[in-house]
Amino acid sequence: MKPSFSTILLPEEYQHYKENALWKRIDAYSPDNENYAIPFSRKLAVTEGWTRRFTLQAIREYKRFVYLCCLSRNGASPSVVVDKVWHMHLLYTVEYWKEFCPDVLGWELHHYPNVGGIAEYTKHQDWYLETLKLYLLVFEENPPSDCWRIPAGILPYLLPDKAIKRNFANRYTWKRRVQNRLSGIWNLFRGD
Repeated sequence: MKPSFSTILLPEEYQHYKENALWKRIDAYSPDNENYAIPFSRKLAVTEGWTRRFTLQAIREYKRFVYLCCLSRNGASPSVVVDKVWHMHLLYTVEYWKEFCPDVLGWELHHYPNVGGIAEYTKHQDWYLETLKLYLLVFEENPPSDCWRIPAGILPYLLPDKAIKRNFANRYTWKRRVQNRLSGIWNLFRGD
């Protein structure tokens, strides 16, 4: 079981992430394997209905999330978008457990899902807020709102130089755009 909520205290070496050896390995890592007929990023994009551009951004944010997991004693709590990337990565079991975890991370990164109930929900919300605070501390920029839900509790911590727009990932999916266009056409025929 994951440990309970705690305050973030990071050593200096982890705050300068671009110079950190762990970050360099994570950043250089690509989940796309040239031996697969359908690369990871394409499969993820098709499965989720994301554009290529959004998929690459989601993978970038997944890498940042993984780095935060390695830094924090409690790990980190992913956004919905990042969790979808992680779930897809976990489906590539041999690559994830035999290559990514030991060679890139140096340890096993396990997924701890919410098991239900108010206490569990509250705990995960606390972890999510701590993850966003850690994101701000380490990367020195606001998390992109199209990949990370920005709850009201994090607003006081956001950096002032970057405006946060409350966007959601489904705004960037081709499935959502097609559904919106089709429903608009349908409403014209119905007379709505």
